[in-house]
Amino acid sequence: MSEDAFIDEEEAEQNLEQFLEEHGNEGLFVVYFRQFIFSFIMQELKSSDEEVNDIGTQLHFDAEGDELLKDNREQMLERCEHWAQDLVDHLKKDEVVAEVIESGDLGRLEDENVEERVEQALDTKFNEWSGQLETFLEELE
Repeated sequence: MSEDAFIDEEEAEQNLEQFLEEHGNEGLFVVYFRQFIFSFIMQELKSSDEEVNDIGTQLHFDAEGDELLKDNREQMLERCEHWAQDLVDHLKKDEVVAEVIESGDLGRLEDENVEERVEQALDTKFNEWSGQLETFLEELE
């Protein structure tokens, strides 16, 4: 891969092909959901809405907390990848979503039926992970 932050279309296609050869379509979905989970956690952690009764409100970070997150970004991404793999494994048990994962068609995540199934799986997994998230964040401090 190039060190240059700006790569041309041909190099981008080669990088994607190399990634898919190495990790397959499932790997693509793991990366997709890793970024989704990471973004969600960051949003929740920075939430200052006092009406929200969730971990984001409980763990609202000030500037010092923002620095904590920056310093531990790689560790958080690693944890999010673990959760994303868990989510993808769970989604593969649903025959409709499993077919989407097998095809590698991220666009089908917007199909109403697929979207609903993914949302249900996310709800299930976020509830399952809530204790793990609290423990993880306490370990970072």
